[in-house]
Amino acid sequence: MPKRRISVRKLVSLSVLLALGVILNIAENYMVFFPAIPGMKLGLANTIGLLVLALFGPTEFLLIGFLRVLLAGTFSGFGSGFMMSMTGFVFSATVTLLLYHTKKLSIYGLSMVSAVFHGVGQVTMISLLYQNVLMFNYLFILMFSGIIMGLLIAFLTKIILQRVRFQGIKEVNYEDNIEQ
Repeated sequence: MPKRRISVRKLVSLSVLLALGVILNIAENYMVFFPAIPGMKLGLANTIGLLVLALFGPTEFLLIGFLRVLLAGTFSGFGSGFMMSMTGFVFSATVTLLLYHTKKLSIYGLSMVSAVFHGVGQVTMISLLYQNVLMFNYLFILMFSGIIMGLLIAFLTKIILQRVRFQGIKEVNYEDNIEQ
């Protein structure tokens, strides 16, 4: 079996992006944007996921996303919040990658789908934890906020992709489609 090598530049770039994702994730836990809507967040850490997907591809997207949730859980605790976050990540990453491979959605579409399905995953987990199917009534609110926040995160990610040049990092072929 041939050894797979990763360049130092790529490893450092992914490490920095992972660290930024964890910091944004933890910082957002302390920010309340809309006190009347519990659980609604901007999703700034999702910007990192979209950047990784556009610049490195699906494998790195999954790895960095999983590690981000795991590390944020390490610093914030592995309670119900961690379980909801991990379930949200699994749901959103699965649907995002399925749609990513169709090459039909722009970065805006992928971001909105990711945000909406993150909410679906969270509501599913909280319904299981509390053994109460009525928690799914909250899904409409999270889906609506997911669409709005997904658009904002995609806009931010697009600006970053246009301005930041990672020298020496070969971008994935799909980036032309994902930046539309």
